[in-house]
Amino acid sequence: MILSIIILSLLLVLSITLNALSIWYNRQAVNSLLFVSDNIGDIVGLIREYHEHLESLYEMEMFYGDSTLKGLMDHTSFILEEVKIFEDIYGLTREEEEEEMDGGNQPPQEA
Repeated sequence: MILSIIILSLLLVLSITLNALSIWYNRQAVNSLLFVSDNIGDIVGLIREYHEHLESLYEMEMFYGDSTLKGLMDHTSFILEEVKIFEDIYGLTREEEEEEMDGGNQPPQEA
């Protein structure tokens, strides 16, 4: 009887320890993913701004029809489309930021 209580107590301590480690690890993993998500969103914004800048240069009389700029625009468009594949990842943190910003500004909804 006493042996079974000791074994169950040790298993309980082991279970609590493993659960605590699992919670700590999951929090670290989520924090890392949120950091990556924020950075991907920033990169997409930078690439989009760069693409718009290239378009404005390409449309100038001085550079209109330049094949090098056209190639850069095409390449930038391709990169932007490839990075947008990850939009569902960085979109999660963007939605949270927008909700935090708009949270106090919305009137209460009537049911």
